[in-house]
Amino acid sequence: MEDVSPDTETPLVGPSLLERRVRQRNPKVSVLKSKLKKGLTCSGPKVRSTLKGFFPVVHWLPKYKLKEYIWGDVMSGLIVGIILVPQAIAYCLLAGVPPIYGLYTSFYGNIIYFLMGTSRHVSVGIFSLMSLMVGQ
Repeated sequence: MEDVSPDTETPLVGPSLLERRVRQRNPKVSVLKSKLKKGLTCSGPKVRSTLKGFFPVVHWLPKYKLKEYIWGDVMSGLIVGIILVPQAIAYCLLAGVPPIYGLYTSFYGNIIYFLMGTSRHVSVGIFSLMSLMVGQ
């Protein structure tokens, strides 16, 4: 009879490992309650992350280097304002509405995008195609 060393033997698999295990599912109501409880709790970090999600300006404004960036921002704001005022008036006349509506759509859109926008490279304002469609 041949001796077989224990390290070369194949281990026997017990029937308990091959049996199918049925996983008990939690009732949907209890799962829903636990997810709502976890999602609706209010904490300081959760409020901060939600605030930063809705208003990205809260994230980057404290890091704004005033002395370094202010002159470039003022100049770009003046240039955009100088171009935007006559453009807004012209597009409103093209659409057949009072010119004040063009100024509102030009400046309020930019103010809202300043508070809630996430990209630095977006042009917000009125467009000639939209003015032509409104005028028709």
